[in-house]
Amino acid sequence: MKALFIMLDTVRRDFLQAYGNDWVRTPNLQRLAERGVVFDNHWAGSLPCMPARRELMTGRLNFLDRGWGPIEPFDDVLPRELRRRGIFTHLLTDHDHYFELGGENYHTGFNTWEFFRGQENDPWVSPIDAAALPEHLGQLTKQNVANRSRQSREEELSGPRTAQAAVDWLRANSGADDWFLQVEIFDPHEPFFCPDEYRQMYNDDWTGPQFDWPRYAPVGESPEAIEHVRRCYAGLLTMTDHWVGKILDTLDELGLWEDTLVVFTTDHGTLLAEHGYWMKNYMPMYNELVRIPLIVCPPGGAGAGTRVAALTQTIDLMPTFLDHFGCPTPPHVQGGSLLRAIAGETIRQDAIFGYFGKATNITDGRHIYMRNPVHADAGPLHAYTAMPIAGLNAWFPREVFGRVETGRYFGHTYDLPLYRIPVGGQVPQQHAAEPSYVGRHQLFDIVADPRQERPLDDPALEAHFAARLAAQLRACEAPAEQYARLGLTPG
Repeated sequence: MKALFIMLDTVRRDFLQAYGNDWVRTPNLQRLAERGVVFDNHWAGSLPCMPARRELMTGRLNFLDRGWGPIEPFDDVLPRELRRRGIFTHLLTDHDHYFELGGENYHTGFNTWEFFRGQENDPWVSPIDAAALPEHLGQLTKQNVANRSRQSREEELSGPRTAQAAVDWLRANSGADDWFLQVEIFDPHEPFFCPDEYRQMYNDDWTGPQFDWPRYAPVGESPEAIEHVRRCYAGLLTMTDHWVGKILDTLDELGLWEDTLVVFTTDHGTLLAEHGYWMKNYMPMYNELVRIPLIVCPPGGAGAGTRVAALTQTIDLMPTFLDHFGCPTPPHVQGGSLLRAIAGETIRQDAIFGYFGKATNITDGRHIYMRNPVHADAGPLHAYTAMPIAGLNAWFPREVFGRVETGRYFGHTYDLPLYRIPVGGQVPQQHAAEPSYVGRHQLFDIVADPRQERPLDDPALEAHFAARLAAQLRACEAPAEQYARLGLTPG
């Protein structure tokens, strides 16, 4: 048995033909959708990048206990579980966060791995006397400009190099069996940098300053600048689709579809000026961020061209791959196998999702309820971890450690002691004219109001989802302070 997991970063499902888009060119992902099973109700769990990856590797929600950080010593991790049963695992990626402080122990679970340099602020190209930044809007860094200097041709970009490495690996191992290959391409994550030809496919006529990396902030740019960024994103997505197509061509060439499970998804989406925001992390968690694409191609083409309406999440990926290889599921996994969902089973009634220390959200696939912190400081809140890293390239400040407690707090940590670290939370940022989100919750019917422009005023329905949210927190063994900060009764 074999499995190929293709993960792109920051893919908006509404930019894909399989989910109704009629202007962005993604013929290869559409080809995959026609060959596989498309999931219509698939959701992220914890955001952003590394919290999502911890979920896909462990099958457990991350955001209730901790924010951005490494794999924990007590985690049951997908590649290690596969290796234990004789499955060879290999990672190909240009996702630089795996190799920074806060991304420890993810790639080390694989038998082998390869990293392709150059994305975002990867500390790669190192001119001591860096050139001045060009005129630009949004954000840009000297490190990113330096990295781009080595990636002038399409084939030199780290995303295409990752895809080409997948082609080479598949060909080199065409006669082998019992393997799991994870191909993880950072594109189309910002900055939305790609060769001009891909933007020109979308008639991008922008003549202003360089602008392919919006700031994480409310939108203040012109309509023309907004449209330019959307075309940059579409161009980068089309370029990435082209290189995914080379991987699919290799599966055709080698006849691998018959005994290979192929899965495509993303970690989260992004906002491209919808709702008045750019990017992610600080605003309410709208559908563009958390309702994500998922395509599963079982071996032999079973279910080709069908769709699944069942509610699924990122945490379901890990048990799916274990199920495919006939491996037992560790005792604390919260996800369920997507193969069961394809067979018609319901693997969950609700899905909860969020950022650590911010709002906690729940959906049943028809409604979304956003439950915001009820106190201005979004507390009380603690991070529970055996790896005291505060986030991306950041340790907790030394003065914080004077207030750290240690203990055994949860059943899923195999009785290992943890740090209980006091941290600050965050209420979602509102627009200048909006009232504060402190204690202001929102409820949407995403069938009647898919753009989430008309919050419902339905106290009975809100009470229903508040009770369901509390039940989900109990099922997840959430820390007690999560109830207090959200104004919920533990029950």
